[in-house]
Amino acid sequence: MIEVQNLTKTYGDVVAVDDVTFTVRPGVVTGFLGPNGAGKSTTMRMILGLDRPTSGTVAVNGRPYQDAVAPIAEVGALVEARAVDGRRSARNHLRAIAATVGIGDGRVDEVLELVGLTDVARKPAGGFSLGMGQRLGIASALLADPDVVMLDEPVNGLDPDGILWIRGLLKQLAAEGRTVFLSSHLMSEMQMTAEHLIVIGQGRILADEPLHAMIDRAAGERVDVVSPDGGRLAELLADDGVVVTSAEPGVLQVTGVAAERIGDVAAENGVRLHQLHTVEPSLEQAFMDMTAGAVTYRGGREDTPR
Repeated sequence: MIEVQNLTKTYGDVVAVDDVTFTVRPGVVTGFLGPNGAGKSTTMRMILGLDRPTSGTVAVNGRPYQDAVAPIAEVGALVEARAVDGRRSARNHLRAIAATVGIGDGRVDEVLELVGLTDVARKPAGGFSLGMGQRLGIASALLADPDVVMLDEPVNGLDPDGILWIRGLLKQLAAEGRTVFLSSHLMSEMQMTAEHLIVIGQGRILADEPLHAMIDRAAGERVDVVSPDGGRLAELLADDGVVVTSAEPGVLQVTGVAAERIGDVAAENGVRLHQLHTVEPSLEQAFMDMTAGAVTYRGGREDTPR
């Protein structure tokens, strides 16, 4: 279990993490979300004792992580996958870590097999692709069979097969009763993996709730409509609570009314329909709604260098 209480981190006048409190419980995959610059990585680094909090406390399984007798058996962490001597083979990299806590070569070979690196185990890690480097970082995190697994952007660089693999692995670890805490910018993947979500924005906690609860609070179902009579259909649908927008002629996005009703209105008034599709609420939409006022770095034409 990870317990964070009133955690704050400042850099001069900048407040990176602002009085953050949350608990990551065992047996559940917990996702950590937030826009760039929200304080995710800083929070994870403070949990691991890599950054010192300005104030507040962190406990891992009831005590500060730095007090653990065997730290990598307490928390298996992936913060920077490329933090490896590129001249060493993947196997020797893991053997060096294993030697610090008395883990034998058998376990090294076991985790290499687990992450799919057996065939390249004796090749220099410096020549690995981003995805292979990510697999090696995950192998390092799992080497000592830890009770707590904490991964920062674990799917970064993985191909579709690798993403499917890490999704299953994380769910399996949680099912074994371990504490699993991960961050990711891929909303679709987080929606398929996590059961509980903690959202941070501009250093403050915006949400701490089950995945389904967050999605349920998102904007209601949207219906996408394609019709050569889009303008007329929009007029017919105009009513209290119905919102119709259009990014291009003949294409409507409608909220506040069900697809069945749109179809009925079109049929009753001789309006041609080419497409009628209900878009379910998603984690991405819920996240965008929640963090709309807490984005530090925004893209846009005005930011493009001239």
